[in-house]
Amino acid sequence: YDTSRKELVDLAVSLAANPRDADGWMRVAYIKRFYGDYMGARDAYEYLNLIAPGDGLSFFTLAGLYGYYLKEPVKAVPKYEAALQRDPMNPAYYSGFADFYREVTGDLPAAERVLERGLAKVPTDVNLMVSYAALSETMGKIARAIEYYEKVLARSDLGAPQRAAITADVSRLKPQNP
Repeated sequence: YDTSRKELVDLAVSLAANPRDADGWMRVAYIKRFYGDYMGARDAYEYLNLIAPGDGLSFFTLAGLYGYYLKEPVKAVPKYEAALQRDPMNPAYYSGFADFYREVTGDLPAAERVLERGLAKVPTDVNLMVSYAALSETMGKIARAIEYYEKVLARSDLGAPQRAAITADVSRLKPQNP
């Protein structure tokens, strides 16, 4: 903790001299979030969004902060969208946005739409396919869940533990889909 406090002091001096240092502000936001200063982290990320408007990561991280920690889901949605506008090929942004809809707002159709957008942009991403299959199962769309799990199983780059887990999911679901 003392090391981080010292680092924040050093960053304050550095950022006073160079307030457009995006890496410095990212580090400030990270430290503040790590220690539970969510308002301070929010302020750092909001400033980052102004000085580095092309950086999707700062928008994505701020979206999670709003949605999960600050309990302001209405402010999270435009930040997730901004992250996707800046980096539409980043599958983690789609997964994170869908998780937000599923976990925070309980809006499964919105989560489904986000994952479908992601699969339209990055159709071969294993994590997006697995997330879509799992969400489909949750929504009672068993045939679609099986279809996407089987697409994942058809890949040659799947590790043995992943293959075993997904095979078990398919075996569990098939009796539910006569």
